Amino acid sequence: MKRKSTTKFRLDTKRPPKADWRRFDSMTSQDRYRAAESDPDSAPASKAQLARARRVPMVHALRQELKLTQEEFAARFHLPLGTIRDWEQGAHLPDRAAQVLLKVIAHEPDAVVRALKQ
Repeated sequence: MKRKSTTKFRLDTKRPPKADWRRFDSMTSQDRYRAAESDPDSAPASKAQLARARRVPMVHALRQELKLTQEEFAARFHLPLGTIRDWEQGAHLPDRAAQVLLKVIAHEPDAVVRALKQ
């Protein structure tokens, strides 16, 4: 690829491009849905696709709900601190076993702590 054919663009974070929301604001929810459906690059997910979607626990929200720091959460539930950080930053997703553990922590954190003490 020739360098001359590549377009470079640098976004100025201090002066982002202005969006004209008037057209969007004037649309009904049905109009917005039809517009989204007509976009071949990002069509809305079907009910079947949503049903198959893998739901990943929100570790940060769970940790905040328990009022724990990353270090405290990792120590309490015997998880590596780096893993907690990776999950929260989106660098890695929890595997299936970790998802189950996080779901149990969300519903019965004291039971998990008791089980880990045995």
